[in-house]
Amino acid sequence: MEKEISHFWLGYFKNEDDFNDFAEEDESYYIEEENEDLYVSKFAESQKIQWFDYDFLEYGFEDENLGIYEKFTDYSYADQWLPIVEQKINELGLETPVNSIIFGTKNVIPNPVSVNEEEYALYYIGEIEYNI
Repeated sequence: MEKEISHFWLGYFKNEDDFNDFAEEDESYYIEEENEDLYVSKFAESQKIQWFDYDFLEYGFEDENLGIYEKFTDYSYADQWLPIVEQKINELGLETPVNSIIFGTKNVIPNPVSVNEEEYALYYIGEIEYNI
């Protein structure tokens, strides 16, 4: 069985539109690729990487009032990584409501970081290995 190692972030955004604006690819990046000041997304900019292949990233916005398993059980391989995510939440003592998740193959984002801005918070919780 093949193994995958992914970076995981949990976050809080005011609403789904704000999250999508942050996480989704900015199509103008592909029109003006020559511009070194552009990033493929606000998420990419937050991680200080201009471009990465979105085929290796999964993300979503969920109801903050649901439990961690109810929120994220439909994501790829969630049955394997959800218990570890729950453990990491407890270890980090995250008290901020969580309504979003981003995770991607380890080699996609070389230096993952947490970002805490006025409009949102995105917490890097580490690497998790699972079978694919």
